[in-house]
Amino acid sequence: MLIQYDIPKINKVLNDFYTATGTRIDLFDNSFTPVSFSQHEICNFCNHIQKDPACKKDCIAFDKMLLEKSKRSQKNQQDYCPFGLLNIVSPIFYNETILGYLFFGQMKTKLDYSENMRWNDALLRKHYDALETFSLEQSQSIANLAQIVIGYILTENMLKPDTSEVVTKAVNFIHSNLSKDLSIKLITQEINVSKSVLYKKFSDRFHCTVGEYINKTRVEKSRELLITTALSMEEISQRCGFSSASYFTKIFKQYMGITPLKFKRSQL
Repeated sequence: MLIQYDIPKINKVLNDFYTATGTRIDLFDNSFTPVSFSQHEICNFCNHIQKDPACKKDCIAFDKMLLEKSKRSQKNQQDYCPFGLLNIVSPIFYNETILGYLFFGQMKTKLDYSENMRWNDALLRKHYDALETFSLEQSQSIANLAQIVIGYILTENMLKPDTSEVVTKAVNFIHSNLSKDLSIKLITQEINVSKSVLYKKFSDRFHCTVGEYINKTRVEKSRELLITTALSMEEISQRCGFSSASYFTKIFKQYMGITPLKFKRSQL
């Protein structure tokens, strides 16, 4: 299903949520791509951690894991990140279909994980100690407020199915022919539209090129196959339309932050 977003209005709502709760909140689409943010930088603690490339990869992998859990269960999911902060994911439903996810948290709670960390960085410890501490009751109240935010976003039509005929036809064709060599020429001929119109529609709707959309869709499909099948990397790359297993690995890592093999092992 294609989704239409009113980004300025959503940004305003998420910013209000942050102002009221002190909790950063982001909106992800149903392929786990960030769409909207609360317009605030991540906290100093997280910012300091993510200056280390290895730690940043751990953060990205954790976010993906929590989103995957919410997608599979179709329920709220919460967990502590590798650095001890509580994060929560809430799916957004429209007629029993998930349109996206609210991801919020970065909360230090009274369940103090600091003893499990190696404090070899005095500034990191200082940033951790400066974080506001949330009680479990407060974190649950924030999760409840997020549900109210979801209802408001849907009621005000800030997030809804996209009925653009050109985009719908193009996306349906792409999804039905992922294993093929999908060129712009092939797509425009199939749906009878000019290249310029197709480019503009995808830029307006997805904020990316047609080629980038195809790659993201292939990565999403490959992620599904990695989780649900025992197919080899070569077989998955062929089913998803990648020209080779090495190119599949390159594009997958570009979007997911880890290789397909490491992703599969993380799901075991």
